[in-house]
Amino acid sequence: MRVKREMTKSSFAELVGVPTSTITRIESGVVDPTYSMLQKLATGAGFLLTETLSDLGSDAPYAVAVERIRTASTADRSRLIKKLAQTATLAPVIKRPGVRIFALDRPVGELIHYLVARGANPAVSSLEAVAADISSTRSFTPVVYVERPEDLDELPPMSPTAKSSVIVLPITENVRRFTTWVNGTAMLAPEWGMLDALASPGRQADVAQSFLPQLAGRIALTEAGVAA
Repeated sequence: MRVKREMTKSSFAELVGVPTSTITRIESGVVDPTYSMLQKLATGAGFLLTETLSDLGSDAPYAVAVERIRTASTADRSRLIKKLAQTATLAPVIKRPGVRIFALDRPVGELIHYLVARGANPAVSSLEAVAADISSTRSFTPVVYVERPEDLDELPPMSPTAKSSVIVLPITENVRRFTTWVNGTAMLAPEWGMLDALASPGRQADVAQSFLPQLAGRIALTEAGVAA
């Protein structure tokens, strides 16, 4: 798994959430990992645990990363957020099961209101979720989760002449787990939104990368305020 990801032992350990010494002991044969440990390593690294180590192709690595951030100490939380780009590479949004891409012919807020009226139960991700605001479209390619993307044939198809696009993904159990209501809109946790932005095609990933320190600092300030 580590070799396939082309990572050092320390980087791989950071990705999957175990001490570097654990990886060293497993690789050197000092310990035989249990199946549950192998499953943890595989899921954290974005693999389906099979003989061929196929890519998982799901949002499971996201759930692992966000849960680690949520349960980490205040000192570790900012550091883990700055490493989200590493996790984002494991689940590109355009390679997830059930993904659809449409032309974005309206502001993202209007699209969300339309999807709500249609009963699609949308949950907002990407940079809009990081900002916790849909009053303006911040993403080059917004990411939205809905109940059944296959039912949205009335949305305009993506074409070379479209000025912008929106990526629509099916809601999963992991998405539900990290969705909250913000000002009447269902949104993914900021950490998840950042992962989707980092995992998006084109310029969006670069822009999201520049926002990582800001997100880490914002969460650190929030934690300090709660402690006070």
